[in-house]
Amino acid sequence: MSRKMIWCIVACTVIASVQWGQATCSPLIPTEELSSTTATLRARPEEYRLTDDIVPSHYDIEIKPYFEPEPNRSAFSFDGSTTITVTAAAEKIDQIKLHTSNLDLLSVSVLRKSNSAPVPLINRTYDEETEVLTLILSTELLRNVEYLLVFSYVGQMEEDMRGFYRSYYTENGIKVWLGTTQFEQMEARKAFPCFDEPKFKSQFDLKIVYQHPKYTPYANTPLVRNDSLGNGRYRATFATTPVMSTYLLAFIVAPYVKTGVEPVPILARPEATNQTEYASSEGRKLLQHLGTWIDYPFDKVPEIKSMAMAAIPDFAAGAMENWGLITYRESALLYVPDEATSLQQQRVATIISHELAHQWFGNLVTCEWWNVTWLNEGFATYLEYFGTDSAEPSWELGQQFIVDKLQSAMQADGWPETHPMTHPVYTKTQAAAIFDAISYNKGGVVLRMMEHYLTSVVFQTALREYVKERAFKTSQPEDLFRAFDRHNANASEYIKPWTTQPGYPLVTVTSDPEGFNLTQRRFLYNGTTDSNEVITWPLPITYATTEQEFAHTKPTIVTSSSFQIKLANASELPYFVLNNQQAFYYRVNYDEELWTKIGNALRSDKFGGIHVLNRAQIVDDLFNLARADIVSYERALDLLDYLRKETEFLPWLAAANGLSTLSLKIHEEDEALFTNYVLDLFAEAYELVKFQVPTNSERRVHTYLRRLVLDWTCRYGHEACSKEALREFENLRLNPQTSKVHPDIRQTVYCEGVRRGTSEQYNFLQTRYLSTNVATEQQLALQGLSCATRETLIHQFMNLTSSEDVRQQDKSTALSLLLANPSSLPAVVSYLTENHGRWADAHGSYRYVGQAFQGILVRTKSVSLKDTIQTFAQTNEHVLGPEAYSMIINGLEEYELNEQFILNHRDGIRAFLKRKDRSAATVTTASTIGMVSCLTLLIIGRF
Repeated sequence: MSRKMIWCIVACTVIASVQWGQATCSPLIPTEELSSTTATLRARPEEYRLTDDIVPSHYDIEIKPYFEPEPNRSAFSFDGSTTITVTAAAEKIDQIKLHTSNLDLLSVSVLRKSNSAPVPLINRTYDEETEVLTLILSTELLRNVEYLLVFSYVGQMEEDMRGFYRSYYTENGIKVWLGTTQFEQMEARKAFPCFDEPKFKSQFDLKIVYQHPKYTPYANTPLVRNDSLGNGRYRATFATTPVMSTYLLAFIVAPYVKTGVEPVPILARPEATNQTEYASSEGRKLLQHLGTWIDYPFDKVPEIKSMAMAAIPDFAAGAMENWGLITYRESALLYVPDEATSLQQQRVATIISHELAHQWFGNLVTCEWWNVTWLNEGFATYLEYFGTDSAEPSWELGQQFIVDKLQSAMQADGWPETHPMTHPVYTKTQAAAIFDAISYNKGGVVLRMMEHYLTSVVFQTALREYVKERAFKTSQPEDLFRAFDRHNANASEYIKPWTTQPGYPLVTVTSDPEGFNLTQRRFLYNGTTDSNEVITWPLPITYATTEQEFAHTKPTIVTSSSFQIKLANASELPYFVLNNQQAFYYRVNYDEELWTKIGNALRSDKFGGIHVLNRAQIVDDLFNLARADIVSYERALDLLDYLRKETEFLPWLAAANGLSTLSLKIHEEDEALFTNYVLDLFAEAYELVKFQVPTNSERRVHTYLRRLVLDWTCRYGHEACSKEALREFENLRLNPQTSKVHPDIRQTVYCEGVRRGTSEQYNFLQTRYLSTNVATEQQLALQGLSCATRETLIHQFMNLTSSEDVRQQDKSTALSLLLANPSSLPAVVSYLTENHGRWADAHGSYRYVGQAFQGILVRTKSVSLKDTIQTFAQTNEHVLGPEAYSMIINGLEEYELNEQFILNHRDGIRAFLKRKDRSAATVTTASTIGMVSCLTLLIIGRF
């Protein structure tokens, strides 16, 4: 596994521990890497793709699910029949290739459509690797003549959250089953034989045979007929869909209730109908806004009458943009104001905006193949923030985009193993892997860069033309570039390198008597460069030397590797800051003189007028320049000491991300110093936000700042924070019917109550986790439970995670949360070495045991833990299997690299921490991180 993928495990645990945004990666990383495309193929590349010789135009599909055993049918199977209308697009075609997976084909026939004359089959073959079914015909097909492919088959509704799968919710302790779909990227073939690539757009006619009145069927389009078949069975017939790709077809068979108002009704289990009002109202607002922004109202597609949104109990992704029937995890759609944080509300709104944006960028205009996934996901990410920002301007989402998306993309894109936005894809695993921070976040960032380059008006005009030109078709990047070029002849020359080259630039600024010299080279964390590969980018340059100049974000494009900016009296300027508002995708390093000026400005009144986004940029750049050995840690931390006076959320969020990574690089013997440093650094921020509920008048981002500050200060043992959190927790525990913790401080309260508590506190919160009907509250409770510090409680948490009480979709999140708790690692190791079989069974295979150990190895600094894992792996290699064993070996290698990094940088970091250690005079520490304080336990007893 590459260092980039190792980073993704660490990053997800860091993100999960704070839960600021939506992590785009998971500890459950695909084993196949994009960077080694051909090496991982078990068939020739062309064999994974269908040819264009046969073109589908229409599907007739009927599905009959069985949720209980019936004669000759097992529970959770389904009968299927599919007829596909196809045309031979070339001469001498005597084979038809299409996709199918996990379907028992009972009969297959080929007919000429005009007269139903059969075309005899000589044979049919199937390739398990490519999932391609080949029908070998006795005669050649006539060109431009329509034929029918007729299939009868039986399939299975698994619990793997792919294809047509089963899920459930509980009602009075009884499981209530339902069937739903997830076809992206290549899973429609698990429900019906099909041409399962985005470019093969067709129309679909769907029928569902179901049990009435127990179940209700839903699909992309409205119900047009509902015929009784007797014995409690009905056949629901749905209207013909628009021309669309197979991955966008969707259907649900569930005892759901429809609430909300058209055109955005909400489908949910009966007990959740009181949680749907916000999604419907916000969805209507966003749907209207996005349709106006792109000048293509959603109802301009006549087949789509509404944009229903369904809350699914088990759902692998956050949401899925099926045209007219968008599916979501419950926590991404359902919202109760008294039970959800402000950030959870924002997450619901932004995910809705993301999925609605796909109705144009993905559904109406579709990427031709997954190698250009960014044409779908980059636009959706852009509108996730800027679409919601227009509807909810007080949330300041346009600014949050910089830290949440641009800076997080840089984290993933700074390793040699990264990939360009446009990158070859062949297999299912590769297709899944490219749905990552590069396609999503970098895709959105590059589009945002294009907006600054073209201006917002021209950018919007070009996109409106692009959508109208490519409506109901597929798209390649060149189609988008042509739309931009019509308005600026140099547009494609500017944007294309950012999509076809991996990584991003580091711009180094040095001063001279006449101005400033700029040079660019690729930024890499490991400092290596290929001498035969010198990559440069068309570099967008903006800069500021005064507060007013930060408003200018239209760039000058520099195509050379070096450039001089001439400014009169350059040496007398208070500072020189490059990349105004961090609108563009590169890091900046300055010479010592310029860093000193920037540091002086940041420590002056109002931060010298440096824009809040540039302060966030400087914070992020310094942490990462130090990590890449470009700036010393001692110098970087000295400059970042200005944060003591910082009052804004975004610089602190960038700092929290940097400090989370730095915490993994602190020598074990220096952790007490680091604890004192963190408490001192956050001391004034704590006094600014205080441990209190938000006021009605405060800015939304100030609420987010409080949540961040309380999380860090309580976690590192701030006495006042811990005392307030414990008081809130105990009031709730002792008076659960009358006491309530405000959602925006609930995460800190839950975590601190369990961190400093005993089994009483843990069991109280676990009961809330198991009994709540609200998914967002479940998230907060799971986060709190993961803060346990006692071995018995950590083992209890892992038993919970290994049980059905934690749904499959949440098991990886639970592990991420736990590994973000440094105190848990010894207990996690002891649990896994003793219960590895249970963990493998609960998660699906020993691969997940290997991933868990690997996640520990990239975080721990303990030699004894490393040795325990190494001994376990060597002793149990045959049990683990080659994949899990390889993951542990990779983790051991990363442990050694991290240990070396710590030793190499210890002196500089330690010197700074000792110089800044004012804890005895200014900070009272109740405990160091990961220790349960006797004092706080005594405080609990007094409540």
